[in-house]
Amino acid sequence: MMDANALIAATAAMAVLMALVTWYDLKQLRIPNWSVLAVLAVFIVTGMWGLPLDVFAWRLLHGVIVLVLGFLLYTFVAGHIGGGDIKLIAALTPFIAGSDLGFIALVYALLAIVGLMLLRLVRAIRRDRVTGWKALDRKRVFPAGLLLGGTIMIYFVKQLAEIACVA
Repeated sequence: MMDANALIAATAAMAVLMALVTWYDLKQLRIPNWSVLAVLAVFIVTGMWGLPLDVFAWRLLHGVIVLVLGFLLYTFVAGHIGGGDIKLIAALTPFIAGSDLGFIALVYALLAIVGLMLLRLVRAIRRDRVTGWKALDRKRVFPAGLLLGGTIMIYFVKQLAEIACVA
């Protein structure tokens, strides 16, 4: 687990970044490259500060592996997952301890269910009126940035709670 002060700094920076990613993905159905690079920069700074060097290096390697596997997947399912989503998943991967993958999968699945229901509700309420928000105006698309941002923020809160319980 990351050092408490580094985790607090990472959580604060990521809250802002994930809010921006969510906004961009809802509005434009894209995740800007600068936001993915900013997420990676937050990990590099806080990871070097708050993790042992070997753990830091392994987690960076995991991010690279996820990026390569993600783009291999993209070649087979292009149009069903965005390149920005893949890059964001790879940039978020180093923050996650391997022992927490089950928790991440559960949170992501629950947020996906709630998110799909809310998106369908909002689309039904607006009744085909154009809103200027691509995630609402286009049918059959879902902004994964919303789920990824929510999942990682819940994970950070869980880690902060664990640190608070130990202290």
